[in-house]
Amino acid sequence: MKWVGAATGADGLQWAILFVSTAGTGAVRHHDGPANSVLMLACDLSDPSVSFDSTWWKPIGMRGSVSYRVQFDHTFIPKENLIGYPGQYLLEEWQTRFTPQYGAAFLGAAEGAYGYAHAHIKKQGREQDAYVQHRIAKSTMNIETMDLWLRKVALLWETGQHQQAKEAGNRFRYLSEKLALETLEHCTRMCGARAMIQPSPLERIYRDLSFYTLHDNCDRVLASIGQEILGQESDRAFFNSSQK
Repeated sequence: MKWVGAATGADGLQWAILFVSTAGTGAVRHHDGPANSVLMLACDLSDPSVSFDSTWWKPIGMRGSVSYRVQFDHTFIPKENLIGYPGQYLLEEWQTRFTPQYGAAFLGAAEGAYGYAHAHIKKQGREQDAYVQHRIAKSTMNIETMDLWLRKVALLWETGQHQQAKEAGNRFRYLSEKLALETLEHCTRMCGARAMIQPSPLERIYRDLSFYTLHDNCDRVLASIGQEILGQESDRAFFNSSQK
């Protein structure tokens, strides 16, 4: 049996974790079956039955983070390579532990854009421009807000407040996307069109952040937060509109 998936940076790895659904296609994010049908398997990527194809990866952003098309041609994975118990990733909502990393990446992109814009303004001597003052102030407060949220989420996990950490992590994920994109908009307005021409760092950040924020649907992230507040059932892990 041949199976095809996608994996970022797969050619530089020796091992990978595969999410496989015994109920059919969809792996973990779009599985169509009971939670215990989803398995986590450790796969040795040096196996000759595994092949990689990078030619399809031609996105607008994140070009350096290649998500390879990986083909598994009758790849055998022994039982001892099963990680955890069947369905554990879904039943214990492990994805919620990774959700904050999206926000951390958005924060890093915003900081990079801000650093470039701040240096650009100083070099051009535009500190007295009232509109620049507005935008740099908003950008600064956005970054400070994201940093405070990230620290809050980290503290909740570190102190064992897991339920609160899951809720805060998703809120940070949503807010950081909005604030990072707003900060990027301020930075591009402060720097102008020339800063959007290669090899400007701001041009690359613009492409990368615009693409990376689409990995999850922010409308569904927000809806899941609202569902929790209203006491409704929600998918905190993958923000699907209906539960499996």
